[in-house]
This record gives sequence, structure tokens and C-alpha cells, in this order.
Amino acid sequence: MRLFTLPGLASLLLLCDARPTSSIVFEKLDSTPVGWALDNSAKIDKDGTFITLKIHLVNQGMDAFHKLAMDIATPGHPQYGNHLDHQTILELTAPKEESVRFVQDWLNREVSEAKVTVEGDYVTVEATVNSVEKLLKTEYKNFVHEQTKAKKLRTLEYSLPTALVGHVDMVQPTTFFGLQQLRSTISEHHELEEELPGFHIEAIQAVTGCTGTRITPTCLANLYNFANAKNQTAGLLGVAGFLEEYAIKADFTTFLNNNAYFSNKGKSFTCTPVNGGTCPSSPAGVEANLDVQYAGSISSSIPMTYYSTAGRGQWIGSGTNTNEPYLEFLNYLLALPAASLPNTLSISYGDDEDTVPLSYATNACNLFSQLGARGVSILVSSGDSGVGSSCKLNGKSSFTTAFPAACPWVTTVGGTTGNSPESAWSSGGGGFSEIFGRPSYQNATVANWLATDKTHTAVTSYFNASGRAYPDISAQATNFVIVASGSSQSVSGTSCSAPTTAGIFQLLNSGRIAAGKKGLGFLNPWLYGTASSGFTDIKNGKISGCSGVISGAGFSAVSGWDPATGLGTPNYEALLTFATSTA
Repeated sequence: MRLFTLPGLASLLLLCDARPTSSIVFEKLDSTPVGWALDNSAKIDKDGTFITLKIHLVNQGMDAFHKLAMDIATPGHPQYGNHLDHQTILELTAPKEESVRFVQDWLNREVSEAKVTVEGDYVTVEATVNSVEKLLKTEYKNFVHEQTKAKKLRTLEYSLPTALVGHVDMVQPTTFFGLQQLRSTISEHHELEEELPGFHIEAIQAVTGCTGTRITPTCLANLYNFANAKNQTAGLLGVAGFLEEYAIKADFTTFLNNNAYFSNKGKSFTCTPVNGGTCPSSPAGVEANLDVQYAGSISSSIPMTYYSTAGRGQWIGSGTNTNEPYLEFLNYLLALPAASLPNTLSISYGDDEDTVPLSYATNACNLFSQLGARGVSILVSSGDSGVGSSCKLNGKSSFTTAFPAACPWVTTVGGTTGNSPESAWSSGGGGFSEIFGRPSYQNATVANWLATDKTHTAVTSYFNASGRAYPDISAQATNFVIVASGSSQSVSGTSCSAPTTAGIFQLLNSGRIAAGKKGLGFLNPWLYGTASSGFTDIKNGKISGCSGVISGAGFSAVSGWDPATGLGTPNYEALLTFATSTA
């Protein structure tokens, strides 16, 4: 499945009647996304069911803003570290005043009974399904996910007046099915045989605290060389939470009592509700507990906030078609004052890139660029499907990539396993975006891999060599010990890798802040340039995928950057030297 959009709309307008009453198909799916099917079992009360529609107005000057954001993140540039406030970003990227007026006139004409609000570059419309169908000249239907049985009210295409072309670039919820699959990238978890508080430690350990079947903070501290990090308190670490995944403070305390290596056993975290989210004391979310327990234990005594973000974008019977939470979460963070904004953000959720509408992916990625320009370092899991599972794109065999892992404005973390030495984890996500081009900060590095690596020559036809390549870095992804509902469990997935690296980079950010410097913000230009030698190169193993579809699919870990493990795994002491010496 691939989304059909209209990138060259100006030329198409020459062929269209531009009267206010004329319209054009603005976005269209050529088929139902993989895993979803039409569900005719439930009748839709289109006059009694409401949709909260988000209409995004075209930002002006986004190319110029992206250049500024890259300059701010590039060491040695005069703008380096000059992070922006929210109001400045709004002024730099504000939509045209006429865009707001045109959309309001359209809504007043077509759905005068709807509740309409305008905030920044979004127009929000609350109306019945029946009214929204007339507005968008479409038909909403009920779809069900074949595995999870989640239901969503969606459409495969919608239209807008031709007069709005160039003023509107996204309307959701319409064609975006992906949020139910904005899943935890944990590949497995199971209860350990041993009960707390003690864990069995194998007699022979290549790295202190590491065994073949157990990863703990002590293991990671020795493996990634941050065991001697100073006990720090400056700054704020953020952890993203979705899908009613709840981080439990009692489990966090139990975990620290048994696993903390800093003097942070009395540490807790703040739970902040977003988009109507809640912070209950149960049930325990495996994903949520993993994220806070590792990010929190690694980051010493630095304060940590878990953002419990509500909304699944699903429809259940009559009532309201709840809005998906991802854009809501990013806009919430962007609007925070500087003192409340996290220096580092861990995100362990993702989706197949080809299930995400181009307009949605572009807008979300733009928000990531704005967060980076505000000074946030964003660490994102690369996924747990290697180079893909379905491995079909536009009817052809192809490696498939993940979102937001493939966004060029985040730092994407792949997976490793073992420690003597570390190797690429076979299920770790990696590859090349189909929609985002290769960014300048990785151009020389990736071009060198393409020109010199001999392990990928048999699969060159299955990936977009000009796309944004990922992962950028990697970390352990298997056999993490966590506590959930009072019991010890073992968890694997790149959901382990993101909070691990987020904790390490928060130590670096906090060290800079304590020294009177600004946080690192968007990391990638620094990682591929100044700090590229601050990683342990992973040269063993291979990520795989595409079982039964593409023979020999995957990428191998080799000397230097590769799309299996990126630049490698972090060496904190080496990175600290670069971080403290960077202006």
C-alpha cells in the first residue's frame, strides 16, 4: 500500500476549475493498509457520532527554518546552541493570514453548525460524521485490525476545494490508520524464574554485571563506560507514553532498590497527563515500566517526567472518534516554557512508514525539527522487524522502513545483543526511508558505505539508497530485567535501546548544563561530525527480515557506519570529552 498525494498541485490547478465550489481529491490510499479490513458488522450512527477534525495550514518558510534548525545543531556554526523559544518558531513558520481566512470561510459555508477553533497552524473542527463526510466529499467506514481487533472510523480518500490547495496540507483523522500500530516495539517479555530481590548471576562475565541472559543497569554502566559518571541533578529527562501504557512508581522503586548503581535509590519520577491522559497506580505497562526504569536508573538523580498521553484514534460505537495522540503530544511539548522542556526525550514507539500518510509524516517530522531547535535531544527506537515483515511496496518486493525512525530530525537507535563482543541484533530495525531524502549530516558517511561495502550488493534493488538512512547509533536490545506488577521480567526489543541511550545522553546534557553550557539539542550533526569516534564500532552480526519474500534480506554490521548498527554503541567517557569541549 502506498499513499497517493498531490505534491505538484500548482500545475494541477491549471487543469481544474478554481471556482469555490470545485474540488479535487487531495489524498487517497490505493488500498486498505496491511492488517486492516472493512468491517460491516456495526452500523455507524453518522448523526450521533462526532469527529474532531484537525486541519493543518501550510507553514511558510519551512525550508528556511530547517536550515536554521540545522545551523543551530551544527558545532562550529555561529548559530550553534542558540535554541529558539516557541513564539519565535511560530513567527518563523506561521501560515499565511489568508490561509486561515479561506479555511474559515469554507467551514462557515459548509458546516456552520460545527465548533471551530484556530490555534497556531491548526484549525480544529468538531462535527458529526455526516457533516464531515459532506465537507470532505467522502464516506467514512468502519475498519477492523485483523490481529488486535481494534476498530477505526476512516476513509480511503477525501477531497478539498481547489481554492484551498497551497493553504492546507493535512486533514486527519481521515486516511491515517497507523496509530493502533504505533505499538510498543518490545518483541517479547516473560517472567523470570527467580523472584525479587535477588537475580542469579552467571559465574563468568565478559563485562561486569552482564550475563548471556540478563541485562541490568550495572551491566550497561560497565559496557558503555558510564559507571563513574558524576551524580547529577541538572536538567530534565522526558519519556513518551502512549496507548494506556502506565508507568508505576512502586515498580520503579522496587527496580531501583535492586538494580540502581548510582546513589539514586530514593529517586522517583513525575507523571504528566497529556491530551486527557491519566496517571493511575495500576495496571503496570511493560513498555512504560521498561522506559522509566532504564532511562531513570541510568540518568542518576536527574529529574524525569513520564508523559502519559491519551488517545488511540479509534472509534467505538457512537460518541466521539478520539483523536490520535502523536501530534497532540508533540504540540504539547513545543508549547512548554523552556524551564519545563526536557533536554532529552525517549520514544519507544513506531509504525511502518508506508502506512503513514505522507502529509502526516511530513508534519510530524517538522514538529521534531522544531523540538530539536528548542534544545531537545530525541532518541527513537528503530523497530523490531529488521528490514521489514510484509516487504511489499507498490506491489513490488521491497525492504520496508519505520516511522518516526526514518525522520531525519530524530536520533534513531538500533539494537545489539551479546557483549563479548556486541553484535547486531537480528530483529533490530534499519534501512533507508522511502519518503525522506538523505540529510546533509550523514551524506559523506552513508555515501562511503554505499561505495565501499560489499555485503549489500545483492540487495541494492530493494532499498532507496538516496533516502535518510538509519539507525544513527545502537545499544543493547535483548534480555533486559525489569519489574512489572512487583515481579521481575525479561524484555527484548529496541524499546530497550532508546531509553538506555536517552539516559546516557541526558547525563551528557546535564553535564553541559551544570558547566554553564546549553544542552546538545538535535544530536545528529554533532554525532556524525565531532563525536563520531565516541562510539564502539559494531562489526558483527546482521539484521534480517522479509521472511519468505526476499532471500538474503538484511544488512550486515561492518567496519564504520552501517544500516544495522549505525555509528555503533555509546562510550560515555569518550562522548563526555567531546560534549564538554564543544562550545
